[in-house]
Parts: sequence; structure tokens; C-alpha cells
Amino acid sequence: MAGNELLQAPGPTGRDRVRDVLEGEFFARLVPRLLEASGGGAVLDLGCGDGLAASFAGEALERYVGVDVRPAPISGELVLHDLRAGLGPVGEEPFDVYLATFGVASHLAPAELRRLLIDLARHAAPGAIVALEALGLSSLEWPRLWTTGVGSARAIPYRLDGREARVHPWAPSELAAIYEQAGIAPICALDRSIQFGPKIGDGRYWPGLPRTRRALDALLADSASDAVCGELGAPLGPLPASSASRVHHALARRRRALTRSMRSQPALARAIWALEPRSGGGYGHGLMLVGRVR
Repeated sequence: MAGNELLQAPGPTGRDRVRDVLEGEFFARLVPRLLEASGGGAVLDLGCGDGLAASFAGEALERYVGVDVRPAPISGELVLHDLRAGLGPVGEEPFDVYLATFGVASHLAPAELRRLLIDLARHAAPGAIVALEALGLSSLEWPRLWTTGVGSARAIPYRLDGREARVHPWAPSELAAIYEQAGIAPICALDRSIQFGPKIGDGRYWPGLPRTRRALDALLADSASDAVCGELGAPLGPLPASSASRVHHALARRRRALTRSMRSQPALARAIWALEPRSGGGYGHGLMLVGRVR
């Protein structure tokens, strides 16, 4: 799959307000809930990047270890390791939450992800929480993948921080199956950034889609022109016939109606973001599956 450097979760750049504000708030709400569900305060952050998960955890955090292929300043211990080779030398003491954010799981090939999950289940104590985020198969970013099976036919090139990776999106049922095989009981799936993934509208995977993320970013900055706002009300065009198509067209209609309302641009951005259906169906850019080790 990708080169080692691509297994690092990127930190905030200051240029992507959707990531820094809205997606950041998503994880800031989620990570404390994961710790609460685990009953402990120890987090292993896989593909930790700059260690953002530590700041998301809040006061419940007692111990934090990050795993990444590149050195970076984080608030806890950093283990330099390539997750394609399994869990790595993280010590014998188990963690309460095994976490991967911002699509890290999709930078592993399917066999590599299966191995990592088996390693996690062996390392963890019964009851520990495993919450790994992949890219959602039914994201609007790549409709041509919606009917593909697990494996090389689904792996696509993906540009991240100026470097080229190959990533493998997942459906919730597929992730649930490999969790079960590893001895991890699935609890729930969570979608993130439905129709606002960073590849929306760039034409690489599916032509003709509106550039909704760019428009939402401009609304957050209170600097959106009428033309940019028009991206949020633009029709999606033809999509492959599927349940994903119905979900995406319905959401686009709701967003189009909302853009006609009168409100400040930042308030409109948050109202549009709040339209996202919390289905866990793999329709977002990010798909996190939360499970508990048996």
C-alpha cells in the first residue's frame, strides 16, 4: 500500500476549517465518550500524527501513547513503528481505548488491517474499546467504488499532504466481520463528513460533483461568495443506482432547501453540517467502527 510516511495522521494546517473546527469537534465529543465506555483512562493512538487525540480526550486521559512512522512532538510517549507490520512494541500493559482517527485504517491493505486487529485483541484486556476509523465505501467522493469487493480492485490513489498513497475504503459490514474474526464485538458504526470529504468535487474519482467542502470552509470563514455558496445548492447529477445514491440525493435536497434560509454564513455552515444523517452506513468520508474486546 502506501509508503511509510503516509501512515501518519496529518495535523491541522490552519487552511482547512472544516477539519480544524467541525471535524475537530466531532472527535472532541467522541474520544471522551470512548474513554467513559471503557471505564479507564489509557489511550493507544494508532497513526497519531501530532497527537491530537490527547487533546480531544480531556481530563479523563490518564496515559497516552502514540504510534507513528515519523517523529512528532506529542504530549505522551511516541512509538516509532509501521502499522503495516502489526501493532508493534507498545509495551505489555494493556490500554483502555485503542484508537485510530482521520481514516488511518484505510492506509492498510485488508490483510494488514486484519493482522493489526488480531494484535490489538491479543494485547488488550477483555472489555477494552477498539475504535478505528477507515474511509467510508459509500462516500460521495468515489461512487465508482460502491459495488466493488474487498481487495485490490477497491484500492485507489489518494493524495495526502503532497504525497501519493493508496487507500482502501470499507463498508460497515466488512469492518464488523474482521472485528468479529479478531475477537472484537462490534458496538456501533459512526459516519463523519457526509458529502464534505476532502476529495469532493476534485473530479479525480467522479466528475461533476459540487465542491461542497470548499464552500463549507468559506462559510465558516464568513467569506463565501454567491458563486461558492451555489456549490452547496448544486444538484449532484447521475449516480450509480444504489441505497447510497438515494441517501446522497436526499441529503443534497435538504441542504439545498437550507441554503435558501437567511442567517449568518458561520451559522449556516453549522446548520448544514448538522443535516448529516447519523446512520453509520459508511456514507461519510470517515467511517469509524467501535467495538469491545471479548
